[in-house]
Amino acid sequence: MNTVTIENLFSLAITQRITSTQITMQSLSEHVNTAHLPRVVALLHIHLPTVLQTTCYNDENLPFVREVEQTEIGHLFEHILLEYLCQLKIAKGHSSAVFSARTRWNWVRDPWGKFHIRLSCGQKDADILPIAVEKTIALMRIIMASKMANSLDRINRITS
Repeated sequence: MNTVTIENLFSLAITQRITSTQITMQSLSEHVNTAHLPRVVALLHIHLPTVLQTTCYNDENLPFVREVEQTEIGHLFEHILLEYLCQLKIAKGHSSAVFSARTRWNWVRDPWGKFHIRLSCGQKDADILPIAVEKTIALMRIIMASKMANSLDRINRITS
């Protein structure tokens, strides 16, 4: 298991198995839903627009472009990671790429903000997983920093 902490945003514990990968994500922020990240859709349009067209199975049957407006950050991380995995596999010369994942959480049993992400990315894709994780972390930093920028904008408006 490989564990990494990303500033004051979240930590990741990653275990890659033969046919799957388990990621445990722990939010280090009190805000665990994209509803607190009002720029999320705009930032995805700029940095990774293809993720907005990905298939998403959710309780409301919403397309991901709508689901992302109010979903847990672990679920957002999952979709971004899946998109980067597909892009990297195709860049290696494959004609197509399909990965699936499921994000679960139970904050009665686990600490607040803990997500369990299971990916259909096993050892045969071990070469692209670290790159996809790095790219996902970089984009999550940008998205989650938008919350801080929003807070600063509000403070500046109040104090000026």
